[in-house]
Amino acid sequence: MKGGHKARGFTIIETLIVLAITGGLFASVALTISGKQGRTQFEQSVNDVKAQIEQVINDVAVGFYPNTNNFSCQAGGFGPVIGTATAAQGENTGCVFLGRVIQFGISGTDPEQFRVYTVTGLQRTTGGAEVTSFAQALPKVVAPTDASPSTPDASSPGRLQYGLTICKTLPSCPSQTNVGAIAFMNSLASYSNGAIVSGSQQLKIIPISGSTLNVSANAAAGTINSNIATSSEATSAVNLCFISGSSNQSGLIKIGNANKELTVTLTVKGNKTCS
Repeated sequence: MKGGHKARGFTIIETLIVLAITGGLFASVALTISGKQGRTQFEQSVNDVKAQIEQVINDVAVGFYPNTNNFSCQAGGFGPVIGTATAAQGENTGCVFLGRVIQFGISGTDPEQFRVYTVTGLQRTTGGAEVTSFAQALPKVVAPTDASPSTPDASSPGRLQYGLTICKTLPSCPSQTNVGAIAFMNSLASYSNGAIVSGSQQLKIIPISGSTLNVSANAAAGTINSNIATSSEATSAVNLCFISGSSNQSGLIKIGNANKELTVTLTVKGNKTCS
């Protein structure tokens, strides 16, 4: 066309440059969104764990246990005898609800699970006196073990969402020993000449000696039964370290006594070590 200008398109190089810049911007935005989503998911999942721990503590404090109507409990010479016959709440003669145990790191679960066990014990000694210690109560969880796989199961699972995993459960005791299970138990009453001594019942947190992470539910139940009566109460806060599966974060949950009540606090860390 006379006096006109010939239309000029983009060269291949110019097109590639535009595509590269656009792609870079898209990747940057996607990473930002993904990072925010990962942090949101982590905080949601670790707060959910905190809430479930608080619910377990509250259940024990008020004496509530989930009545699954699939077992009976009778007093035996070597501790509670748990059978398959059903018994309504309050009809398990000779047995008493003592508390609950949380076992973390159940192996072979995806998403990772923890398990909450109901603990029962003897109400009276063989001589007929009310028990005053866990050693006398001979506590036992209502759940199958490797040695007794047919025992009715009154335990319940909890799940760690969005790839959350537990790194360690560490009691803040002098030994600093890692454990896998933690018991929340009501203190037993004291008696004098057959009469109960007045005093408020207290909730105890007891790391189960010999327990570990990454075990089966049956193996965990067996370890709890073997060691719960002789495990020592925590002298200070128990630390739980949870690791994010989608962000560079960890969550430190501390469970400890404050004015005779068990408090649960959460601190989110910008690393995967809870430090």
